[in-house]
This record gives sequence, structure tokens and C-alpha cells, in this order.
Amino acid sequence: MSKQEELEARIREQRTVEANKKGLIGQNGKIGVVLKMMGQPIVSHSEGGAYVDTNYLEYEEEAGEPRSSAELLEKIPIMNIDGSLRPETAEWAQLADPVSYGIYNVGWYFDGLSRGMHLEIKYMDSEAELVVLHKGYVVYKEIKGEIVSYVPKDEWEGWVNNLYNKAKDMQRKMKENEFEEQVRESERKKKSWWSEMKSRWGIE
Repeated sequence: MSKQEELEARIREQRTVEANKKGLIGQNGKIGVVLKMMGQPIVSHSEGGAYVDTNYLEYEEEAGEPRSSAELLEKIPIMNIDGSLRPETAEWAQLADPVSYGIYNVGWYFDGLSRGMHLEIKYMDSEAELVVLHKGYVVYKEIKGEIVSYVPKDEWEGWVNNLYNKAKDMQRKMKENEFEEQVRESERKKKSWWSEMKSRWGIE
């Protein structure tokens, strides 16, 4: 290992210890909690799943191969002028059903500009990559829980701390609401059970 690599390894170790003390690391750290409570999902639109065959027209190499542009055009299904979805052609009827479209969450994104903070946080599921940008520059980055970049600055870390406190309040209220709903559901089940017992056994 070269001297430069040794120096960077020591700096990374120091920064990791510092980030850990400040509670920044991981999806359950301050940055992750802010993202989960205040961020928006990053959505991917997928056509027909991971593997889509877009070759809908069979290419015939032997006797049925089109010999001219006119013959080729006859084999291409064309939308009717009246806008009908399935043109009246034999070729169109032989096509597979239209491909399905799926919507998938691939990560999370938070933009602090609406709160007066030039701060962005992004997490991508595929790489398990968490990134913080301050004024357009990467100031924090971890991949699979390992820090690969960390630039401590009072401004962005102060923003993260403030956001984290608000996010924790949101979490607390959410848990309180969930608990209250569980209590209400329990009461509903008790009433339903008692009503059933009265009906079954003729209890007044």
C-alpha cells in the first residue's frame, strides 16, 4: 500500500468514526430517517418486465419473405384512421397482447429547496447508495453502509439535525396513530364478538 493509500485509509477511518458518533450512518441514521419520513419515492416505469421482446414481426427467410416494399407494407399492422385500437388486419390479430407496464420504487429522494435548504438526499436501492449533496456538491456518500466520502460542514449537518428532529416527531405521531387505530380495532372486534355471542346464545 502506497503512502497516499495509507493516508486516505486513515482519513476514511477517522471520518467513519466521526459520522458514526454523529449518528449519520445507515438507513436508520439521521440521514436515512429524514429521507424515509420526508422524501419521495423514485419511480421507474417498466415495459413488459425485465426482458421485453420488441420484435413483433416474424422475418421469413424462405418462400414467404417479402420481395418488395409493397409486400412488406402489407405485413405491417397500421392503426386505422378512425383511431380503433386493433386494425382489421390478419397480421395485427396474430400479434401478442400488448405488453404490460409496471411501476417500481427504485429509491428515495429529498429536496430541501422548498425549505430554504440547498440540500439533496438520494438513496438508490440497486446500489444501496446513500448520497447527500450540499449546494450541488457531494458531501456525504456511503455504499452498502460503508462511507466513501464525507465532508463535515456545520451548515448541512445543522440542516440534517433539524430535519431529523422533525422526522422523529413525524415518526412518533405515526406510531401514536397506529397504536390508537390498533386500540379502536381491538374494541371493534370485542363488540363484534359480544354481538355474535348474544345472537348465538340468546344473551340479553
